[in-house]
Amino acid sequence: MRQAILSLLAEGDANGYGLIKAIEERTGGVWRTSPGSVYPTLAQLTDEGLIAPVEGQTGSGTTYALTEAGGTYVTENAEELAKVWAPASETWAEVGDMMLAGRKLVDVLRQVATNGTDEQRATATAKMDDLRRELYRMLGE
Repeated sequence: MRQAILSLLAEGDANGYGLIKAIEERTGGVWRTSPGSVYPTLAQLTDEGLIAPVEGQTGSGTTYALTEAGGTYVTENAEELAKVWAPASETWAEVGDMMLAGRKLVDVLRQVATNGTDEQRATATAKMDDLRRELYRMLGE
């Protein structure tokens, strides 16, 4: 998380929500982070003096920027920071279609869970259990 945030802030100031969205976009949706991991990391980087809130900002949320020490850290560790994005691009290239299908499945499962009848939820649960077993069978072969 540290490397991703520092890498993104090297490209420009951002707030926590903007960083969450940028990580998801940069990784093609492979890495979907949460506020529970971003905001504590922002606090830690602030405590370390690598980033700071932007003075005189407008809009919602605190916008952060690299400090002078943060800029130096990013420059000295540029190669290491760039590596943070490699696993996501490799994963996406290998399993992108499957990941997209999984996201679509999760979307419809939310709809069935929220709007479906008891019978529809039971049917969906049984089909997911069947699919899970079939996938394990496939891997076992």
